[in-house]
This record gives sequence, structure tokens and C-alpha cells, in this order.
Amino acid sequence: MKSYFKINYIESILIIIGFVALNFFNVVLKKLLTFINLPDSMIFSISYVIPFILLFSFISYQFQKKNIIIDISMKLSPWYIYIIIFFMMLCIMTINESISSLVPKKGPLLGRMYKEIDNFLREEIKNPIPFFSTTVLLAPICEEFLFRGIILNGMLKNKIHPIKAILFSSFLFGLTHMNPWQFVGGIFVGSFIGFVYFITSSIIDCILLHMFNNAIALFTMFFLMKEEQIFSQKREVNSWKTLIISFFIVTIGFIFLLKKKNQNNH
Repeated sequence: MKSYFKINYIESILIIIGFVALNFFNVVLKKLLTFINLPDSMIFSISYVIPFILLFSFISYQFQKKNIIIDISMKLSPWYIYIIIFFMMLCIMTINESISSLVPKKGPLLGRMYKEIDNFLREEIKNPIPFFSTTVLLAPICEEFLFRGIILNGMLKNKIHPIKAILFSSFLFGLTHMNPWQFVGGIFVGSFIGFVYFITSSIIDCILLHMFNNAIALFTMFFLMKEEQIFSQKREVNSWKTLIISFFIVTIGFIFLLKKKNQNNH
């Protein structure tokens, strides 16, 4: 007898521990790919996607072994929903920029970490096509299937309260980015994407929002390449007026989407 996939907090953590372990394996994989003289442009994309392929293969094997069905909806939402959520995403990104900028970029630990990430991005951006395709296409697809399609979806199916499920899955999402600036952004932006998944139940909506977020970040990075730093580049602090307007738009959007979900449930 087949049953639908459900997941709890501990199982979610174990999946992420396995994913992080697979990413450490990338150190060996990168050396192997370099040894066989693969171009640097290909190494970045391959080493990024391999841990996801291995993890998804393992999860799929376990599902088949235990006759478990994972229900991930690929449906598209009505056109007006996309106008609302993409406009909300712009506001979320504005707010997130202000929050993430509060994380220090100096000091013995954070200063060194910040510089290493900046140098890494400068090196990878020299190969714009694979960097763009990985960041804007592969990353949103792989990450949304893992964090919203498997973890958040499984927690909601397990009757875990939506707020707890969204925040916990977003916490894990931020944690896997392995640095404090993207950890904050992962929680904040991830929570919004998780909320959209809760409303629409569509993994496609989540992928599109993630692509939009990463594309804006990447184009901004290209634009700022001539500046001293490209990662979390210092910009003018958003005015209180801009932040208040963004909060207002996001709040109205949240209320509208929640009412829409309640109407659909009835």
C-alpha cells in the first residue's frame, strides 16, 4: 500500500546533514575534474549539481523501496498571482538588503570570510555563461525541489503548523549557504517563497521567484564589478520611506493571498 511522503524536524535535519556532507565531497570532486582537464567553467556547474543529484537519487530510492509517493505540484497559478508575488518579491529584496547589511563585514573572522567570498565570486564571474546558468537556472530548480518541494511540503503533509514549517525550512535553507550574510537572506527570502508555496502549492511559483531573485542579484553583481567589492556591496542605506512602502505592499499582499487561499478552501 502506497502512502504520501511526510517529514518531521529530525528527518529534515538529517537530510540537510547528508546534503552538507555531500558538498564537502565536492573538494575531492573538484580536484578530480581538474585532474582530467575539464574547463573551469564546467567544473563550477558540475560540482554544484552533483550533490543534489546524489541526494535526490537516494531519496527517490528510499521512496520506491517504501512505496512512498511525493506529491509535488507543477501547476501554474493565475496570471494576476504572478504580478502580486513578483511585486512583493521586489519589496522583500529591498527589505532583505537593509537587514543583511547589518551583518558586520569586518573583524578577524567575518572580515576574512567576507573577503574569501568576494574573491570567489570575482573568480567565478570571469566565466559568465556557466555562472549565470548555474546561479539563475540550476540553483533555483535544485534548491526549491529540496527545501520547498521535499522539506516544506513534507512538513505540511505531516500536519506541522505552516508558520513553523515555513520558518524551519527557511532556517535550513539559510544555513546551507554557509555564510552569515546569505544565512539572513536565506531565512528572510526563503520564508517568503515558503509562504508562496503554502498559498499556491506550486513548486513552479517558487522556482520562478528564486530565479527572479538570483537574476537581479547577479545583474547587480555584474553592474558593480568595477567597484571595490561585489559581494553584499555597500550601497546607500534604503530610506525609511522606501522601507515603509515596501512593508506596506508586502503586508497588503500577504492579506490578499491569505484571503484568496481561504476562499479557495471554501
